[in-house]
Amino acid sequence: MKPSKKPRTKSLPQLPHAKVSYQPPPNLRELMGTRIGEIKTNYIPYPDARDNNYTFSNSADTSCDDKEGHYVVRPGELFANNRFEIKKMLGQGTFGKVVSAHDHKNNETVAIKIIRAVPKYREASKIELRVLSTIKKHDPNNENHCIHLRECFDYRKHICIVTDLLQISLFDFMENNNFIPFPGSHIQAIAKQLIRSVAFLHDLKLIHTDLKPENILLHDSSFSKKPYNNSAYSKILKDPLIQIIDFGSAIFDDEYHSQVVSTRHYRAPEIVLNIGWSFPCDMWSLGCILVELATGETLFRTHEDLEHLAMMEKFLNKPMPLHLVNECYSKNEKLAKEKTNVELCFDPKTGKLLFPNKKTPVRSLKTVNSILSLDELISSKIGMKINYELTLEENFTVNNIKRLSKDKYRFWYYFIDLIKQTLTYDPNKRLKAIDALNHHWFDLGIYDEGTI
Repeated sequence: MKPSKKPRTKSLPQLPHAKVSYQPPPNLRELMGTRIGEIKTNYIPYPDARDNNYTFSNSADTSCDDKEGHYVVRPGELFANNRFEIKKMLGQGTFGKVVSAHDHKNNETVAIKIIRAVPKYREASKIELRVLSTIKKHDPNNENHCIHLRECFDYRKHICIVTDLLQISLFDFMENNNFIPFPGSHIQAIAKQLIRSVAFLHDLKLIHTDLKPENILLHDSSFSKKPYNNSAYSKILKDPLIQIIDFGSAIFDDEYHSQVVSTRHYRAPEIVLNIGWSFPCDMWSLGCILVELATGETLFRTHEDLEHLAMMEKFLNKPMPLHLVNECYSKNEKLAKEKTNVELCFDPKTGKLLFPNKKTPVRSLKTVNSILSLDELISSKIGMKINYELTLEENFTVNNIKRLSKDKYRFWYYFIDLIKQTLTYDPNKRLKAIDALNHHWFDLGIYDEGTI
């Protein structure tokens, strides 16, 4: 049930980030007519290299790489012919490693993504460089919260991507804060920035495909401490300004789509069902992230398709639409060689999800049974019962909401509405980023730890 429109609430505080509107890139259609081609990386010769005409093989360069082609990071090491001094490793993934380093040329500290010295990862990095260059070209002032490429170079068989050095991720901040939920005002500010970022990327015909708290960094992780639940202290960010990072999996919509993308917990149903995916998958991931910020808990903590689908049905309190199940059967029958068997999760006649079945572990059954619906989950976190099947005014009456609590109740009621529209099964009916920017929730303010 769609809530009735309410007038803008100007008397309640909002953080500045929640008020900034999105401005699409000027002359976008004209600019997008010419797609950025392959980005050339400057080759930096290594003085001790015996042969610049290097041929890749299974054996790594033992002087700097491990057996998998990762660069061996040594804090204090001079890198790229003494221009950079490596400070510490920030992270490691399949693609390679990210380090912080002091740039002696510009006298500042930066982040360097050191791609593995393996041909397929070097080749994949070329796509990321095209994506980053496209973002910078159409947003030179970085108004849309997507990390900017500073430069790139090729050193000792490693493609190196240099960007600004930011601070910790939203996930790291939550972990350091004992996974205490963010204040509603901060969730709103982060949501507005994220949606602006996604709208910008989608305008550029780009899909991020891997939005998650680990890939959202803070500009400033400083905080104040405020009481929480009368027995603990919560860390409250002084400024929830964010930046989206890791475009290693991003693609242009008209280019090759791999079958599976996104980290499992943030993976959209169309990806799980193997029926094809596009821009809407980013909005599903965004909805999962916002719920996580509001609850402190990963929404779909699973690694298995059937359990994942069962968790979706329990949380959204509705079954998978039959037309999507039918499409799943149709698509997967045509992909015999790449058969995922996800269609076997459903009854072919009724489309009903076959969960639990005889092989379902007790652990899985308990996990799914513990899932609350969206209304129940948010209600449990804010201490106010919300029934989204009722109108806002009906909720006020049924739940005896006092006048002083109505603004807070209204804020979370419309938050639930936003989440329901982003976590819609059918990607064709899912809320688009450009439309989400005008959602009524962004007209509402709230008194909480982030605004008082």
